[in-house]
Amino acid sequence: MQREDIRNVALGAVLFAMLLLPLRDAVVDDTFIHLQYARNLAAAGELSFNRGDPTYGATSPLWVGILALFARAGADLLVWCRVLSWLFAAASIVLIYRIAAVAGGRPWTPTAAALMLASEAWFVRWSAVGMETSFAVFMTLVVLALARSAARSAGRSALLGAALFLAALSRPEALLLVPLAAAAFLHAKGGARRFAFLLVFAPLFAAWLFIIHRHTGSFFPLTAGAKQGAIDFSPLMLRRALIPARIMGATILLPWIALLAGLAAGALRRRSLGWYLSESGNLREEPDVLLMLLWVFALPVAYVVLDFQVLSRYLVPIAPAVIVLGTTAWRKLIAEAVASARMRRAAIAILASLAILQSVVVYEVVVVPSTRAFSQALETMLGGMGRWLEKNTPADAVVASPDIGVIGYYSHRRVLDLGGLVTPEINRMRREIDVDRIIEEGLYLRFGPDYLVDRSAFPERFSGSVIQGVRFEPVMKGEVPNLGIRKPEPVIYVLYRLERAEEAGE
Repeated sequence: MQREDIRNVALGAVLFAMLLLPLRDAVVDDTFIHLQYARNLAAAGELSFNRGDPTYGATSPLWVGILALFARAGADLLVWCRVLSWLFAAASIVLIYRIAAVAGGRPWTPTAAALMLASEAWFVRWSAVGMETSFAVFMTLVVLALARSAARSAGRSALLGAALFLAALSRPEALLLVPLAAAAFLHAKGGARRFAFLLVFAPLFAAWLFIIHRHTGSFFPLTAGAKQGAIDFSPLMLRRALIPARIMGATILLPWIALLAGLAAGALRRRSLGWYLSESGNLREEPDVLLMLLWVFALPVAYVVLDFQVLSRYLVPIAPAVIVLGTTAWRKLIAEAVASARMRRAAIAILASLAILQSVVVYEVVVVPSTRAFSQALETMLGGMGRWLEKNTPADAVVASPDIGVIGYYSHRRVLDLGGLVTPEINRMRREIDVDRIIEEGLYLRFGPDYLVDRSAFPERFSGSVIQGVRFEPVMKGEVPNLGIRKPEPVIYVLYRLERAEEAGE
């Protein structure tokens, strides 16, 4: 990168840092799930949330492994998970600049792409709270960058295979990149050497499946069972499709419009879908562009078809590809319509400015207030419950909870996960029974928990109740103003002591 490139990337990094400031101390419950897994991996060499019970409940084992290295070095994980997330976000800004620069239009187009990613509200939000999201974005961008030259030699293709394997361990959704890459290279020019990445990825991933199944009894994260419905091709798919559309439209609507306009113009004017999306206009010569195009559509479609409970962070890995394709399409469309170089640069600046403005407004008005309020309540209230459990319960106490991260991390007690992410028995139960019914009917009580952390809009709904022969005695409670942007209503958390009715003198 030249001095001008470094300066332009630095602009993106500064913008990201400025937006990050309001959430620099924010955290979410899932952050602590990774921290708990990393702590146990470092201390006991096992992938487990509850010590001595290995389970594949961490959706990013590679992120857990990185954090475990810091835990072994004695680092404060709650600090370093944030720092690492910020660093991978900055590295992602560098990579999107390089990828957009290859597509042409330097320096304006890659600068616009870097600034749009740096200000993308969901990217900033999930990078701020110490989750694996920015790492997954970084690994996805590594795959897209390597895909450009992978067809040139077997060695470069093999490097792509290694990157695909690491990406699949950073987020399970990245596994979809493998068949998409195969399809992109099947369409591309070149000999059999372009498929060398499969010869590297396949044995690495097969070895991983063997190891993780032997260690935990599962091939894939338990999230698939906890957050996925049944495959459904009914008209309800259209309603479910609105969820990812709203999430992406809130922050990167303009790049999406530019991308779709480029596809339509290419098909109608040039009889080529890739004419406005790539430097050459020929997707057979640029398999990385075809891979990006397949990726931005395939992931949301997969979520909809599988009836997955889509959160904003699940869609962040496709945002860079949408931004690169959208800015490239916009640049080439404008180049055909406007002769003046100054006007073309102005058009790119306008697209970037409006996209940044939209995302920043969503971030400041919607994301920051709800995230800060939730984070503060989480640390104070659920963290307080966890610390109380550590001080006032025996070491072998079992705590049932629908939100396990903070409780497990601070209590150092065994947790019965009512969400099914780290408790296989509950995971299997949830395939047939709704989680609300599991809690309300006390179906989880068969596993013998000593305490329950209940989450409900109704305060102390189980106080004094006897369910399945167990009496519920409230110990402490607290209110959380929201459970995230999609659930803005306040909820009450209550910690109950669970006693057999006969032992309580009933």
